[in-house]
Amino acid sequence: MPDFDVEGFVAEMDRMGLKLTAVPLADGKYLVNRWRLSGAFEHAKQIENLWSSQIGNNQSRMDQLAAHLLAQAQPQVIANRIFPHR
Repeated sequence: MPDFDVEGFVAEMDRMGLKLTAVPLADGKYLVNRWRLSGAFEHAKQIENLWSSQIGNNQSRMDQLAAHLLAQAQPQVIANRIFPHR
C-alpha cells in the first residue's frame, strides 16, 4: 500500500460526498462511521476504490484515521460545561 496521507484522504472523501466520523469505544478501539451525503452516489465507485486502496483491511490505517477524526472533532457541550473528546 502507498504512503497514507490521512488529511488528504479525509479531504478527498469529503469532496466526493462521504463524511467520516469516529467514536471511541469502551474497549479502547474506535468505530469509524461513513456518512453518505447527497453527492456520494455519483462518486460511489471512486469512493470504494479509494477506500480499498488506502484503508482496505489495514487496522493500523483505520486507527490513524480514527485518531485524526477525533482530534479534528469539536468538543461536546453538555449543559454549561465543555467535555473534550479523549
